[in-house]
Amino acid sequence: MGSSRVITIRGAKILADILTASRCFLAFVLFRLGLQRDKHTLPAAMTVLILAWITDLLDGALARRDPHPRHTLVGDHDLTVDVAVSLGALGYLVLSDYLTLVSGLTYVALASLLIWYYRSPALAMAAQAPPYGGMLWVGLHDAPLYGWLAVVWICLVVILTWPRFPREVLPNFLRSMRNLSAHRRRYL
Repeated sequence: MGSSRVITIRGAKILADILTASRCFLAFVLFRLGLQRDKHTLPAAMTVLILAWITDLLDGALARRDPHPRHTLVGDHDLTVDVAVSLGALGYLVLSDYLTLVSGLTYVALASLLIWYYRSPALAMAAQAPPYGGMLWVGLHDAPLYGWLAVVWICLVVILTWPRFPREVLPNFLRSMRNLSAHRRRYL
C-alpha cells in the first residue's frame, strides 16, 4: 500500500490567514456593490463571491500544509469570516432590491438567534446557504454567465475535495446537526 504524501509549506498559515482576511474585504465589497442600488453590478458581485469562495478553498488547504500545528487568531475565526461573506451577499441582495429589507432583517435576526442559542458552528455553516443560494438564483436568472460560472465552481470544488468531503466534512456537519436535536430535547 502506498502512503499518501502531503507536501508541507513553511509559512503556509500566514498566507492562509491573508486569504482569510481578504474575504473580510470581499464581504465589504459585496455590501458596497449593493449600496450602488444598481442591478448592473450583479456580474461584479458574482465575481466577488466566486473570488471569496476561491480564497475559502485555498486558505484551508494551505493551512493544512503548514508543518507547525499552531492555531492563529485569523484561522480560528475562519467561520466568522465565512458568515461575514454570506452577510455581504445577503446585503447585496437586499440593497439591490432582490430581497425586501424586512425579509433580509428577519433572516439575520432568526439565524443570529438560533446560532446564539445553540452555539453551533454547524448551524453557522448552514445559515450561509440561503444567501449563497439567493445569489446563485439571481445570478442564473439575471447574469447567466456568472451564475453558471458559480455553479461550475461549486461542482469543481466538490470534485476536488471529494475524498475529504464524504469522510470528514459531511459526517462532522451531520453529527453537529444531530447534536442540535439532542440539545433541543434536553430543554423541552
